[in-house]
Amino acid sequence: MGLNYDFYETPQPKDGEQPPTYHARVVTQGTLTTDALANEIQQATSLTVGDVKAVLAALTQTMTYKLSESWRIHLEGLDYFQLTLSCPPVKSPREIRAESIHVKSIAFRPEIDFKNAFRSIQPVRTPVKKHSEQHSEQAMEKRLTAYFKDNMYMNGNQFMTLFGFTKSTAARRLKQLVAAGKLKKTGFCNQPLYQFNTE
Repeated sequence: MGLNYDFYETPQPKDGEQPPTYHARVVTQGTLTTDALANEIQQATSLTVGDVKAVLAALTQTMTYKLSESWRIHLEGLDYFQLTLSCPPVKSPREIRAESIHVKSIAFRPEIDFKNAFRSIQPVRTPVKKHSEQHSEQAMEKRLTAYFKDNMYMNGNQFMTLFGFTKSTAARRLKQLVAAGKLKKTGFCNQPLYQFNTE
């Protein structure tokens, strides 16, 4: 299927007056689970799916332990792994207690050959649009008004379809509309419904 991409609008400050700019982003097909990855490896080796999953589980456990013991890990041909820390800014090491220092993240540094393996790949713009359409507040209110002329309630999926939003964008915009008093949230917590607020 190849490496697919599409253009996304780059977020700008709310008071920004510059024209919008766009950046390219990979459009993923989904997420490969451990089971799916184990099946892929099994087909390329003499190992069973169970063997692969056992090795991956042992690798995760061993890396967790070794990283917590201050080791830097190198998976040859793939990546380097190392923990990073966070702490409040200080003027002297004597100012801070050990309890204030926490693990921030895991730093990944891919090997040069691993990165270079992707340089010859030519991305292709996807014909499938997976990101949200853009709508002004006025356009959204107009479309909602038309929808609620014939419908009493709307659920999250109907809102997504009506505006062409992704799930995460739909949830964010619904929350904003409720906070602004444009919509009323009813129904159950796990199955909310929304009504047009005419007050």
